[in-house]
Amino acid sequence: MRKALAMSAALAAAMATAGCVIVVDDGHGGGEAKRLHSERTQDGYVVLNRDGDYSRIGGNINLRGRLGGDLSLVAGDVDADQLNVDGDVSIAGGDIDYSGHVGGEASIAGGDIDWNADVDGELSLASGSLDVSGEIGGPASIAAASLTSTANFSDGLNANGNRVHLGGSVAGELRVVSVGEIRRRRDYDATDGEVELTGLIQNGGDVCARSVTVTSTARINGTLRVWAEAEPEIQAGAQVDDLVFVPRNGRDCKDVDSVFD
Repeated sequence: MRKALAMSAALAAAMATAGCVIVVDDGHGGGEAKRLHSERTQDGYVVLNRDGDYSRIGGNINLRGRLGGDLSLVAGDVDADQLNVDGDVSIAGGDIDYSGHVGGEASIAGGDIDWNADVDGELSLASGSLDVSGEIGGPASIAAASLTSTANFSDGLNANGNRVHLGGSVAGELRVVSVGEIRRRRDYDATDGEVELTGLIQNGGDVCARSVTVTSTARINGTLRVWAEAEPEIQAGAQVDDLVFVPRNGRDCKDVDSVFD
């Protein structure tokens, strides 16, 4: 990913910023956290309404509201419900649900991530299972074992996953890798290395996978280059300007073309 998920460094920088809120939770809850500013709570959520930064370490975190600065969290599970952040967002946690808007960049690492938020800047997501939607204005790098996207990417997408379902739309450069390295002694599940394209690809792109399906709802403009173990399945109704297929022949993605280095 272009943007490293260096969460500790992000927190240190946030804590050094004047006007930030710092909350350190010992994990026991029940008011044991030290708060430098009072906060309103509602239905189990901390409701933010401030112009500064907000940083928190430890425990599960539920947030709503508006934040004018940057948000930095290192936590257990995170539930951000319609949270609007004008600055950057950095989160390292367990399961993460985020809806709302990010005015800057978002860098998120977790177990299972459900991302349903607009991001004006760069987006980096890394997780085990990932569902992503929203309007993404900057370059995006997303990686997960199971990856489903219905987002609209305006400035390119770099996606890596064991299984990739790509809907929504992508403008700009597209690179998709599914099972980038072939393990000679591994028995693969039928869906391992599977890429399914169901949305709009505006400028073509490059895909390296074990299998590729272009569904009936897909619209592909420009040239899509595909490296796979078998020729892509193109379903009736799909609109494809130009698809170039190159047999992968058991090669790792980094060995088939320099675009995947």
